[in-house]
Amino acid sequence: MTIGAFAAGAVAGVALGYVLQRADLCFHSAWGGLLQGRTALARAWILGVAVASVGLCAVYSSGRWPDLNQGLAFRPVANVTGGLVIGAGMAVASSCVSGLFYKLGSGMVGAGVGLLGWAAGELIARPWHLPGPELLPGGAGATIPAWLGVSRWAVAVPFAAVVVGAAVRSPSPENGRRWGWRRAGIALGLATVAAWILAGAGGAGFGTGTVGLAGSLADRRPDWWLVAFLLGIVAGALVAAHRSATWWWRGERPAGYRRLAAGGALLGAGGQLAGGCNLGHGLSGVAQLNVSSWVVVGAVTAGIALTRAGASWLAAAVPGAAPRLAAVPGPGSGI
Repeated sequence: MTIGAFAAGAVAGVALGYVLQRADLCFHSAWGGLLQGRTALARAWILGVAVASVGLCAVYSSGRWPDLNQGLAFRPVANVTGGLVIGAGMAVASSCVSGLFYKLGSGMVGAGVGLLGWAAGELIARPWHLPGPELLPGGAGATIPAWLGVSRWAVAVPFAAVVVGAAVRSPSPENGRRWGWRRAGIALGLATVAAWILAGAGGAGFGTGTVGLAGSLADRRPDWWLVAFLLGIVAGALVAAHRSATWWWRGERPAGYRRLAAGGALLGAGGQLAGGCNLGHGLSGVAQLNVSSWVVVGAVTAGIALTRAGASWLAAAVPGAAPRLAAVPGPGSGI
């Protein structure tokens, strides 16, 4: 471990954790909210991605950190299967992986149980290798611009212009404790770009992500940048929660802990299968303009919808057989 790598990861994590907590931005609520017509968090996400896509163009164009990942491979079977499993995990836990980290910093005890399940799920799925072709190998060739035969700038700038233009014309109310989606999106994009710059400076190959931590610890070869980054999310959320007077030490009912553990395990297994989580694919990967990452986001959203629909059907067919899966929890719900 180098002190520089650990410090860089910690700074990146604190920045992202602060943003996620102030925005109350859980990717389950963002993508799942679209299914109920709730768009505020999804708007924050897409604005953040648009800002980060331009920022990453600048990072790559600088040539300063040639070892940074240029794009995630497109493996349709693994990407879709893993995305569906992640979506199921989000529906069961009512959270994403990064949500569990920032909610732990906000005082949610059950988030720690969810994270234990997440680590276990990643380790269980680690030996699994799904069949199927690799249509696009990892690297710059795995991106939408490469598929279209144009530069990253030629896709990122128009994409950002459309998203930012829509953001300027749309209202973004704030309630004092929670940022409006416009501020949240801009901050999310800037924090993402900063994480990539800090990753390069710290000798890491990827910006925001979670996959690989449990495996590195199991191998007794910790990825210290990732360790510091994820601990930093907890610390940043703790600071943000105290500053916004939203810190709340709270537990769950027994059923809540079971759901968090089970959902966390699905999140860990799905991220391992998909080659990325809601941060690796859903934030950094989409900002990289990876074909695979956009596919994974679609599969995650479908997984949320299918799991909710299945639970509703089972509960109606066999009363008491399935717990109610919350649609989209509101701010301060604890989930």
